[in-house]
Amino acid sequence: MMNRDKEIATPRQGDGERVALLLLILGAFAWRLVGLTTQSLWRDEVDVIWLALRPLRETASMFISPAQNGPLYLLLVRPWFALAGTSEYALRYTSALFSLLAIGLIWQVARRLLPSSGRVAMTNTPLLAALLLALHPYQLWYSQEGKMYALVVVLTLLSTWTWLEAMRLGTGWRWALYLIVTSVCIYTHLLTALIIPIHFVWFLLAQPLDRQRWRGYLVTLGGFVLPYLPLIWWQWHYLTTLDYNTGYRFTPFTDVVRVLLLDHAGAAHVQHSIYWIVPVVFLVLGGLLVGAAEHEDGSPKPRTLPITSARRVGMLAIWLVGPVLLLHGVSTIKPLFVDRYLIWIGPAFVLLLALGLRVVYHSGGKVARIGAGVLLAFVVGLWIFNGWQQTTTPNKTQLRETIAFVAERRQPNQLLILQIPHTHYAWRYYTSNFGSTPFAESKVRLTPWAEGLWTQNSLSDEQAQAEVDGTMRRMTAGFRETWVILVEADSWDSRGLMTAWLDQNGTLSEQKTFHGIEARHYQLDFSGR
Repeated sequence: MMNRDKEIATPRQGDGERVALLLLILGAFAWRLVGLTTQSLWRDEVDVIWLALRPLRETASMFISPAQNGPLYLLLVRPWFALAGTSEYALRYTSALFSLLAIGLIWQVARRLLPSSGRVAMTNTPLLAALLLALHPYQLWYSQEGKMYALVVVLTLLSTWTWLEAMRLGTGWRWALYLIVTSVCIYTHLLTALIIPIHFVWFLLAQPLDRQRWRGYLVTLGGFVLPYLPLIWWQWHYLTTLDYNTGYRFTPFTDVVRVLLLDHAGAAHVQHSIYWIVPVVFLVLGGLLVGAAEHEDGSPKPRTLPITSARRVGMLAIWLVGPVLLLHGVSTIKPLFVDRYLIWIGPAFVLLLALGLRVVYHSGGKVARIGAGVLLAFVVGLWIFNGWQQTTTPNKTQLRETIAFVAERRQPNQLLILQIPHTHYAWRYYTSNFGSTPFAESKVRLTPWAEGLWTQNSLSDEQAQAEVDGTMRRMTAGFRETWVILVEADSWDSRGLMTAWLDQNGTLSEQKTFHGIEARHYQLDFSGR
């Protein structure tokens, strides 16, 4: 290990670090705006606009409706839509802004958990962590998506920072701030409630000695009961009904680990060999297994949590692994696993990665320092390439392109069949002027239309075909032509009975396939009908 005495920070260095952080945030902002609207909105993003712009009473009612998620986020973006409109850019711009806050917050959290001294960039783990989070492809993906996930990362980081500050300084108002921030976080996304048991384990690991911290934290835990009483009421039916269907399939734990590893190593939405992420995993394991040896130098560190570095690394490990185990445990009862629900463990992954780079830098002489620089350059280069690839390559259902294709060709007397029916929200949105009321008069733009058939029943193929035949004849009566948009059609008609009927009773005159979606134009045959 090199002499840490040469790494003592100076006030001038601290100012330089803040300037570097500011420049990093500005660069990250520009990176997020590149290709912000390259991908079409997918149905969940369209739902955000629809749900936020409903009558306020209906949106607020989600707080007491079972199995609803993210009502606070919808109330937050509602005034923004009134101000900026509902274009794709306006919707996603909020996520881009939220993600910038996360960069500043991970810097603050890293200063309290990791060794942070050093004039050399490779030993400044807070700044390294901020750089890595700014470039992280998975975080970039959700900073360019109009959902609550970028905000969720900000709020969980803010919750963690307030917890660390309350533990470090032990004042009552800091515990109150922690209570408020964490409550806001949970009402933004329900499964962030898992941050509470993670912080509880942290508390036991930190072993606070004075009564003030014990009293403050236990009172805070009690304080969670009051704001969460409505939450329990909100989800009571969901929690107590054994036959309640969550809509998700159970994911085996090995698949959970594989998916999350690809996400947080930055290879979730790209098409290249998994072996490219080996150096990333190596650095994270280095930070996890050897990072405790990266002790602080002799200078005082007033912001660092006053516990051993081994325990601080243990806290990061719990942050990374604990929510995965807890969610998987819940999913054995009711399947709930979706990888984006755990996006907020990403900062722990990044912090361990930054610590791993510092470990490599201090593992030997000049060769080790060069090696650390090469590894950092590799990770930065890989993540920039992956971020660019996932932004510019169609990865989301191309609703925008498909609806534009059909709307340009469809005549007012031609029936529109939407499979799945939920696609009608996207049609209403993408045929609007993207103003503050995009769904106004949308029924006129949609009509005539019909819901695609749901055939996921226990009927035999022969019975189901007979039922489809009768329903389709009634649906298409009086129409000589119909357009069909097929998106996620297998979830409603895995046997393809509806399209088989159209192929049999009509002539396919036009067909175009987009990413994840297909448009068909049929001339209907009236003979024998």
